Amino acid sequence: MKQMQQKSLDQQIANQLRSLRQQRTWTLDDVANQTGISKSTLSRLEKADVSPTTGMLAKLCAAHGITLSRLMMLAEEIYEPFYSVSDQPVWTDPETGYVRRSVSPPAAQLTGEVLECIIPPDTTITYAQPPKIGLEHHLVMIDGELTLSIDDVRYALKQGDCLRYQLTGQSSFQTSPGNGARYHLFIL
Repeated sequence: MKQMQQKSLDQQIANQLRSLRQQRTWTLDDVANQTGISKSTLSRLEKADVSPTTGMLAKLCAAHGITLSRLMMLAEEIYEPFYSVSDQPVWTDPETGYVRRSVSPPAAQLTGEVLECIIPPDTTITYAQPPKIGLEHHLVMIDGELTLSIDDVRYALKQGDCLRYQLTGQSSFQTSPGNGARYHLFIL
């Protein structure tokens, strides 16, 4: 079941990437030049032949100026107020094992979204730039420990801690060899 959900989400991401590129009348070369991702890899991503990594998705989001959640899911025009846990899409980065569950997905009529994220022990995930400058985040640690660097300022987070920030530059999420991290991320 989990593998089927991942393939379905990969296909949705592929469709969204192709649609975004075509809306802007960009070629694969244009996207490759903006992201540093090879043209052949971009082609394979748009066909859902490969699963994208967090790093690839971050670069693509920055190029298109959208959040990762909006790239991963087509924003619902009309939203349902109740979203069952069984309907919440889960995506796993094939490279790092990072798991991202969309608890409250993006919707055209709503400003925010809520994610549950799990980063395995001894993992670093770095975003070179935000998808949108000034994007507001509220990160609430549920379990484990996490070091979050935002524009070269480091924060050590543990269970129950909350970090509120606006993205303007590079960010990096790092777990220690003995501890992973599970947190909720509220994006506005």
